[in-house]
Amino acid sequence: MFKRIATLLLLFSLQWINAEDILYVVTTNKLNVRTGPGKEYGAYGTFKRGDTILVKSVNGQWAAVQDDYYTGYVNTRYIRYVRPLRDAKPSHKPKRHVTIWDKLYEYTKVVLWIWVTIAVIGYFINNSVSGFAIWMLIFCGVGALIGWMFWDNGTAGAVIATGIELALLAFFIYKLTDSAWLQSSSLGALSRGVWALGSFPFFLLNLLQFWLSKPWRPFMKRNVFPESSKPSMRKYLHMFQIPFYIVLFPLRFVNAVYYNILIYNLYAWSNYIVEVILPSDTWEGADNVAEWFKYLPKRIGKYLLCHGSLTTIESMVWTIIDTFIPAVTLYHGTAAPFADNMLCDPDRNNPWGRTKGWKTGVWDVGGGNYAGDGIYFGIFRSTLRNYQKGTAIAARVTTGKTIDTVLMPDYVYASAGKPGAKAVSNWGLNHGYVTGEWWRVDGQWWEICLYDRQNRYNESWRIRPIYAIYAGSGIMQRIKGGPAHWLFRKQVIEDIKDTQNFFTLF
Repeated sequence: MFKRIATLLLLFSLQWINAEDILYVVTTNKLNVRTGPGKEYGAYGTFKRGDTILVKSVNGQWAAVQDDYYTGYVNTRYIRYVRPLRDAKPSHKPKRHVTIWDKLYEYTKVVLWIWVTIAVIGYFINNSVSGFAIWMLIFCGVGALIGWMFWDNGTAGAVIATGIELALLAFFIYKLTDSAWLQSSSLGALSRGVWALGSFPFFLLNLLQFWLSKPWRPFMKRNVFPESSKPSMRKYLHMFQIPFYIVLFPLRFVNAVYYNILIYNLYAWSNYIVEVILPSDTWEGADNVAEWFKYLPKRIGKYLLCHGSLTTIESMVWTIIDTFIPAVTLYHGTAAPFADNMLCDPDRNNPWGRTKGWKTGVWDVGGGNYAGDGIYFGIFRSTLRNYQKGTAIAARVTTGKTIDTVLMPDYVYASAGKPGAKAVSNWGLNHGYVTGEWWRVDGQWWEICLYDRQNRYNESWRIRPIYAIYAGSGIMQRIKGGPAHWLFRKQVIEDIKDTQNFFTLF
């Protein structure tokens, strides 16, 4: 540290030395340019043989060379005098080393510019927002200073400081998830707005995949087709989906990468990190400081190394599967406690089994069933507001072989729109259909129902939650213990064994 301070003082003192600038030529194949006058200082660049360099001053065995805004030092044994500078200019500048820190700093600069932008905009909107961004910038600057003084690498210090502040930001957002302040503050509104703006293109791509997979969907809102034509329509429309399946292959891949790898990993890892910092169960250190430190290694190993690794692996596997076996992102509305039950790991913390009985990890659906027995989804999140359940679950849904309700026999369609319309789901399942789509005339929205008369989707890979949010505020809901893994569930193995069921994928 003292050498760094001495170097800083030396750089200031050189400004007062009126030495004539002199051109030298490099006489070795590779000449290191160091941050200080000595071999103990790190090299930040190199010259090669034949390069002409500008020497500002010479002090014993070391010569100070100027490079734009930086002053470096080279050993005088490997340079040869040419002439005074006069009107000539040096022909070469040192070739700088590009390290991993330099690459990471390119991304860090983007974050820093975001803080600057927030600081400026926040000045006109809310002083607390502006002050928050300014403190973030100061924190990054302190990190850069510490990195330069102790490790001769200010870039690494800035990168590490930015990573720490982003982690702290994520922590405090989760810490204040249920806070009315966050829901009403400018900071909360700004963060949700930025997220909505960034995710909107992918929301459109998901809609595009949904509509193009069946372009005739808008014509399936009302039962206007003759009874005699429905069997042939079901057959030919199913065949017409094949070319759209082929054309939509790249789009399915893009959507699968975004929702499975990016979104699901962000949500799952956030829950795991929060579980390490704020454990949800007493036997992992939730209520005792001493036990918090005692079980910290266990929590890191369990949630980050084990669950985190499995989550990342299964997200990649599902990306491949979703590319070939069509899945689309849909929304399911339910109450917050039910969402916690549906998404949590059934055996997350309790060594003796499930902590909430049989409903843990179960899609505990309510009554109604106006389009058959099953689990209902909507393509728009706004649809969920009509149910006022409290939580919206976004899930990757493999709909499989799907039937438009208007293409069912008239007597079956007539039962739709009434409570307990089991005739719809029974007819669909008996004819090899997994999913039904019904246009709810009274509400003017599509309802997608995965037929389920045996509670078989509780551990199925056909419905894979990727995140849950509070429907009113849009803030993500924490799942204590982290979300469940859906890769090797019991029902997945059963579906693979059931050959007849496999063909309902298409």
